[in-house]
Amino acid sequence: MTATNLENIISRGHYLIINKNETYLIHQISNKAILKLGRDVIDLKAAIGQPFSSTYKLEPIPEKKRHYTLVICNDNQARNQWSTNGCGTDNKLITDDSSSQLLSTDEIIALKESGESGQNIVERLLENSKTFQLKTEYAQEKYLKKKARKYCDYLTIFKPSIRLITDVLYKQQTLPKTIALRFDTLAQILCRVNLDPGGKYLLYENGSQGLLQAALLNQLHDNGSLVHIFSSTSEQNALRAVKAMNFSETKIKQMLTVSLDEILNLKNEENIPEEKDEEDVPNCSDDKKRKSDEAYTQIKKKHRPITSTDGLNFIKSNKFDGLIVVCREEPTEFVKTLLPYLSLSRPFVIYSAYREVLVSMYAEFKMRRDVVFLRLTDNFMRYHQVLPNRTHPDVTMDDGGGFLFSGLFVAGTK
Repeated sequence: MTATNLENIISRGHYLIINKNETYLIHQISNKAILKLGRDVIDLKAAIGQPFSSTYKLEPIPEKKRHYTLVICNDNQARNQWSTNGCGTDNKLITDDSSSQLLSTDEIIALKESGESGQNIVERLLENSKTFQLKTEYAQEKYLKKKARKYCDYLTIFKPSIRLITDVLYKQQTLPKTIALRFDTLAQILCRVNLDPGGKYLLYENGSQGLLQAALLNQLHDNGSLVHIFSSTSEQNALRAVKAMNFSETKIKQMLTVSLDEILNLKNEENIPEEKDEEDVPNCSDDKKRKSDEAYTQIKKKHRPITSTDGLNFIKSNKFDGLIVVCREEPTEFVKTLLPYLSLSRPFVIYSAYREVLVSMYAEFKMRRDVVFLRLTDNFMRYHQVLPNRTHPDVTMDDGGGFLFSGLFVAGTK
């Protein structure tokens, strides 16, 4: 079996994307191959050796409540179908209360724990519903989707991709600990930085759980390089997305990591001019500065001695083709520190969840002569339902995908 084929086969230690009726999660298949999904315990051993994108049915294990094993099936078997036997013309006669369902909660739980299939449970719910036949066709379809999602006994295992991982992490965001980076915003960042598969890129990231590192490594060829700069405030699971992509050791070695403290010490050693001496910084109000005390201290504090690393040597001997800054802190000081490491006429992109931070930065950078083509944008995205006689925007939507500030670094005085 070729290496390409092995990459498409589920193996122990691999990370998987598991989809159970449009609910996605990232899971690493361990030696025991056990998945805990809510109150259910699922044995994944039957999936080992199978290709990705396979669909499985959950079969109850006898004498074990809510324990299941997997049986491979095709997509047609996974499509639940129920007969509706007609529908109503409107919903005005329907009373929204608990009396419309004859089955009690205890009886439904007993059916689930007895090992009854999701198909049969939904059929029992339809048989014991007083109002289902009175619902309109659209309302019946919505009701069936809701019940299928709750009692579905099929799951699909996908190969991890940047799009799937982005969606999973976005839905699991825990502000302010992590950054809610939507997939369209990630695409805009990669587009703005003019990503070249053979280029050298500088990334300061803190809060995206390694999503930027994974996206860049996924696009870089063997001759491409990435230097990831981290700070002392990096989150605990900083490389979750990189691990989930199942990259090879060779691919992982294309990313070098350097502490921000070491970069600042390196800058002092090379006598790269600072933007302004600390004594010359004018006094500004807190509202105007909008600087995180933590970030400001990170830049101005006394730095530790330089530790010799491959990343530092790479920075000393190379100029970079792009700079990306995605962090929870106020990014102005970071960007000023890292810009001189770019080659001329190379792009930089800064992401922030807060408009005011980038507006202040935009106004400051407009006064500089070494940056041009400055753009400050926000992304707006709204899903649309496209169905016969029911095409309309989704009623619920995200509040926003954050803001991007980008430009080009050129020769010129500051």
